[in-house]
Amino acid sequence: MTTVRFSNVRAPTGATGNWFEATLALVAKPAPGSQMVPRVRVSFLVAFELPAPAGGERRLEYYRAEAECVALEPGRADVRFYLPPEIVKRDQLHGEPKYWSVDMAVEGKPVAVGRAAYASSLAGAEQRKNFQKRVGVAAVVNDGLLIPQYLSPFLNEYPRATPSFVRKDGR
Repeated sequence: MTTVRFSNVRAPTGATGNWFEATLALVAKPAPGSQMVPRVRVSFLVAFELPAPAGGERRLEYYRAEAECVALEPGRADVRFYLPPEIVKRDQLHGEPKYWSVDMAVEGKPVAVGRAAYASSLAGAEQRKNFQKRVGVAAVVNDGLLIPQYLSPFLNEYPRATPSFVRKDGR
């Protein structure tokens, strides 16, 4: 894991509204004697602090998604996740979210991630653990809204840097 970038982008289909895009740049280093890193699962957890309604308090909105790469060749590969324009507009999403973290596994076994895999607001291990616990409970109402690239209108965008994904749903 090298970097995580956030941006608002227009869909290639010409639809109106901006999508929220999170780009997770991975650097694959196959084991000695291997040509690729097999079955890399990437889990992305994110929470946005929303503006306070008139007379109300700010609140957090939680999302989660994951994608599994078939295999990664040595070097860089980008895994992207998206929130649709309706959510971007409703919640006024732009810039970096308040909280986010990335977890990874190779062939079902968790792998250590570096400092670049979580927001600066989650600097401590206990903070990250609490965040993951909160996402596990609070993101349920938003399941399916944050989606991997292959389920988005951006399916065929960025072909040079996008790996192939395991698709258990047949899409």
